[in-house]
Amino acid sequence: MSRRTPREGLDKQDLRQFAGGHEILINPTEEDICKALAGVQRRCRKNLLSSEEALEVYRQVALDGASAAHAGLRDCPARFDFGISMTVVQAARLAQDLVGCSIGRILVLPGQAATPPIWADPVEDPGLWFNQVVTSFWTHLTDIQITSLRQYAVTNAMELAARIQWSQGSEDGARRAGARRRLQLQALFKRTEPVYMPELSLALRRIAQTLEENGQESVDWRTFQRQWPSIAARYKRDLLGVFRGGHAQTSNLAVASGDTSRYFLNFTTWSGAQRVVRATQIVFQICSRGLLAGVLSGSAAKDALCQDLRRLGQNSFHPVTPETVGWLRVHVDDANRLCFVDEVQSDVMEYLLSLGGEDAEGTELVREFADWQTHGFSTVQHWAQCIGYRVAVHSQESAGFIEGKTASDRKWNVYYRVLIKRFGLIEAQIGGYPAAIFVQV
Repeated sequence: MSRRTPREGLDKQDLRQFAGGHEILINPTEEDICKALAGVQRRCRKNLLSSEEALEVYRQVALDGASAAHAGLRDCPARFDFGISMTVVQAARLAQDLVGCSIGRILVLPGQAATPPIWADPVEDPGLWFNQVVTSFWTHLTDIQITSLRQYAVTNAMELAARIQWSQGSEDGARRAGARRRLQLQALFKRTEPVYMPELSLALRRIAQTLEENGQESVDWRTFQRQWPSIAARYKRDLLGVFRGGHAQTSNLAVASGDTSRYFLNFTTWSGAQRVVRATQIVFQICSRGLLAGVLSGSAAKDALCQDLRRLGQNSFHPVTPETVGWLRVHVDDANRLCFVDEVQSDVMEYLLSLGGEDAEGTELVREFADWQTHGFSTVQHWAQCIGYRVAVHSQESAGFIEGKTASDRKWNVYYRVLIKRFGLIEAQIGGYPAAIFVQV
């Protein structure tokens, strides 16, 4: 189905400004392409493209399986006194059911080389590919489609990484490893918004499973407090809706949900420095809905701090977005059937802590975001369980073997020690790791 209408909230003036005079088409018909090309080239005389040339670009992607194609690009020799204007058509496969097409005029100055808007490979460099696609087509994509694009890029990158890890074996083994990784990631992407699993939701599912195994159809509040004191104490207010008349049905515990109003989940991949194994890792980004909206409260000072935090994410070299509170880098260890958390980190928390206790808004946000890593870890653990793996994390000794990793007792205590204690991980020697690590029982 052709989609030429811009995303909700953009008027014609906004569209002209953001699209830069280009015609943006999603899943166009050939008639749409010819009409858009004619409009772009109206009153232009030089360096034009024919309808057949534009259609050939689209067919290479839509019919022949190319990830991207383009026509019309020319370099401008340095000896020229003036730049060259030209018509450029690009088509790109955005997802299994989405093809984007961009048609417009560009100016290439003397000595410059013309490059297509989308040149990154969605498998080899999914992060750059995603940024290029969103930059080119976001005016005509819905939020749901943009989320799907991110998932598509992450899945491709992780599948390739699995194939590479098994490439020294048989070709069939590498193919099966890639297919298995794709299925594993589909467990994360069951819904439009990825599966975010707060600590309370995960804990109640495990408690319900224990009760079912013991043949208990319900549990009273006093027994619940005695058997699971930490969950009862931390989430007493949330549990009031589940315990009616002092009792909770096991079936209700199994489907009860923790607070999903503050955080949501995004993904990317990481193949840079400080990895326990030289394999592409999946990054779980725990994001704040307040940072996404750009508003954290009615306080002007707090909202100004929110904008500072968004700029921090925009300028970071870490695997974050402007709304990311913190991230967990995960190595999927097929040999030991582990989802190994190689890094737990937060630029936002580090920045807020650097402000010191004199900044009231910063201190309040430190308290507000203090549980981000707990919910992030429970999300990773839930996925690990879905694919039949266990979750694991560094010990201080194993982390010390990672080249370039900063040794910090404060970070260890704030991020890692808390998770080890709260989730009951035990220290164990596991093959392939430089020292003992902590593993889910």
